[in-house]
Amino acid sequence: MAELTSEEIRKLQKHELEMCEKFVDVCQTLNLTYYLMGGTMLGAVRHSGYIPWDDDLDVGMPRKDYEIFLKMAQPLFPPNYFIQTYLSDPEYPYNFAKLRDSNTTFIETAVKDFNINHGVFIDIFPLDVYPENRIIQSILEFRKKLTEIRIRDELYFKIKPNYSIRSKIAIRLSRFIYSDYKIAVLAREKIIKSCKTGSKLANHGGAWKEKEIVPIAWYDKGRLVDFEGIKLRIPLKSDKWLKQVYGDYMQMPPKEKRIAHHYTEIIDLKHSYKIYRGEY
Repeated sequence: MAELTSEEIRKLQKHELEMCEKFVDVCQTLNLTYYLMGGTMLGAVRHSGYIPWDDDLDVGMPRKDYEIFLKMAQPLFPPNYFIQTYLSDPEYPYNFAKLRDSNTTFIETAVKDFNINHGVFIDIFPLDVYPENRIIQSILEFRKKLTEIRIRDELYFKIKPNYSIRSKIAIRLSRFIYSDYKIAVLAREKIIKSCKTGSKLANHGGAWKEKEIVPIAWYDKGRLVDFEGIKLRIPLKSDKWLKQVYGDYMQMPPKEKRIAHHYTEIIDLKHSYKIYRGEY
């Protein structure tokens, strides 16, 4: 797997920032709302830029804006930029988009064998309204969990002897309901878009699960902050968001945890992923 030096991480960050600037330009052209998300938001607040060891850049968009972006943005980007979704890249297994630079390479271990665009990317997460009713919440989470188990089954694991009986049953049930992971991706999309009214937004594609379900008012119109010398937008109540997700977020983690979180096979800023897949 690829292990980057601090200098290589910095070069990757600068390339992703260039992509983000183009993304922001397109959002302004289309009058769309976005926010920095997750570790990128944390970096903006704590470091006025990237977390030094971070290897990606995350943004989120309200569902309505996200759908307009997917429909209208592609022609506004340079030819080498590709908006990747399960619709534009059929083997892509996620319910959030990536903006890829097709002239580069960033092959993640989980999808290394998938026939998809593997360029350097920024993640673009849709933010969906979350139901108020506890029963409806439970049904939504159960249905979503089954689709996630089926998708993870394709990406990461197969049934192993040391799995609990409960885990084995869940995996087999998900395979029975969703014979193919692509069917699970389609089903998950319908599930996360099913709620139309509520006072909270959920980032169903985020790493922090229920912690990323927050009041809509925390996002509001957002506010601009310094990020690597440019102005980017974060949620209006970023302090509340970051405390809910990270706790004492201004406290630096121990040195042994200051590492990039993506498992990657190849990162190459100068050559297209197509070279590594034998397409050139």
